Amino acid sequence: MDLQNLHNFFYSGNFIPHGHCYLWKPELVSLHMLSDVLIALSYYSIPITLVYFIRKRKDIPFQNIFLLFGAFIISCGTTHIMEVWTLWHPDYWFAGALKALTALISFYTALTLIPLVPRALALPSPAQLETTNQALMMEIIERKRVEQELRQYKEHLEEIVQTRTVELESANAQLRSANQELNDFAYVVSHDLKAPLRGITSLSEWLLADYGEEFDEEGKKMVNLMISRVQRLHQLIDDILKYSRVGRAKVEKKDVNLNKVVSELVEVLSIPENIKVEIPNQLPTIKCDKTRIEQLFQNLITNAIKFIDKPEGLIKISYVDAPEYYKFSVADNGIGIESQHFEKIFQLFQKLTSLQDSDSTGVGLALVKKIVELHDGKVWVESEVGVGSNFVFTIKK
Repeated sequence: MDLQNLHNFFYSGNFIPHGHCYLWKPELVSLHMLSDVLIALSYYSIPITLVYFIRKRKDIPFQNIFLLFGAFIISCGTTHIMEVWTLWHPDYWFAGALKALTALISFYTALTLIPLVPRALALPSPAQLETTNQALMMEIIERKRVEQELRQYKEHLEEIVQTRTVELESANAQLRSANQELNDFAYVVSHDLKAPLRGITSLSEWLLADYGEEFDEEGKKMVNLMISRVQRLHQLIDDILKYSRVGRAKVEKKDVNLNKVVSELVEVLSIPENIKVEIPNQLPTIKCDKTRIEQLFQNLITNAIKFIDKPEGLIKISYVDAPEYYKFSVADNGIGIESQHFEKIFQLFQKLTSLQDSDSTGVGLALVKKIVELHDGKVWVESEVGVGSNFVFTIKK
């Protein structure tokens, strides 16, 4: 296109201006001019408002479509300005070009808008937003209420903890005092009570030695009975002292070879020749308090010896290795225990009528239970009258 054609495109002299169609009537020309100017100004104000809105609300979705709307509206407004221009200047090619540009922008805007409709419809409505907002407000109010209750509960709990701490300190002080009194009592029992008992035993033995010939059989029997009762009282005092010390003294756990412990006990204890002690499998080395474990096995073995009534007695010591604990058993073929007494025999000073004997003090099995519990274990008995008893206990690993 040469310069002449370009000049004709913008400034065509082959057409008459649009106002000629209105016969240049002032009122008609003014009407069209004012209408187009107002429409153009209105169109131009809309993009300015949209731009201001987008800049203030950066969170608004689909911002590109707003910009396309702005471009579309500006181009529409410009076509109206062109309508005013062509009232006096017949530049219809240029006016057509502006309309073509407006058409392209309009068409592209329409194509861009169509895919956005489903996404726009998926946006929550103002009513939905209001409902959600109200729900959030209720949740905030409820959360504040719960937080307030938690604060009050925390304050109340702190008061309870403080009160319990004071009570615990007082109880600990009383416990320390009671332990001291118990230690003092144990000392008195060990020295002040056992000394007279030893004197009574000695006097009784002297009586039998010096004046035994002057006693008849009944007299000798009564003196021997007195000696036996004093010895039993002496043994009872020893057992009570052992029981009282368990739990008060510190538990000192170390590796202990139970095979060695049991073997030494079997050698030391006075086991009758008709009673056999079997250990089917090797006992383990465990972490425990050696002195207390020795007491435990000694009491169980001694208890089994006392109540074996068979010509050929058998005591069987075995264990099972479980994931979290060791399970031991000391079984015998003695007289057995009735099931209703299974719990009673582990209580202090509890002896069954069928198990009465001159040496039993009713402390041994209670001591066994206490030692097992100090090692975080449990103890129980399985028994059948006339067949025998099996004392089972666990030691936590």
